[in-house]
Amino acid sequence: MADQLSEPIPKDVRKAFLEAVQLFDDWKVLGGPTRSVNFRRLKVSLSGVCDLVQSYRNEQLPENVYDEVWNLLDDRRMDLIVELFKDPSYATGARCLEKLIQDHRAEDRRRQEWAA
Repeated sequence: MADQLSEPIPKDVRKAFLEAVQLFDDWKVLGGPTRSVNFRRLKVSLSGVCDLVQSYRNEQLPENVYDEVWNLLDDRRMDLIVELFKDPSYATGARCLEKLIQDHRAEDRRRQEWAA
């Protein structure tokens, strides 16, 4: 997908990203199947929302969304903390969320293997 440098991020994409961040937090705590976001007429995975948002490199996260992403990060992900601090854009927030999603999936797989 080409970078959307000249276009502002659409309101429904902003809303979907905030919802994805909040759903990830719930998924991380509660477990269960991967969550998805209603976007336009589709159900989009959390990773799919990250893909939608990553091309908006020049648009900064609003403070409330930045805080929500920031609160997902812990000391094990200092690389993401630094990245988000240096560039608080939607694209960086989406990269951070995608890495957290990947980490959570890997952790779930390890737990399932140990339980087997």
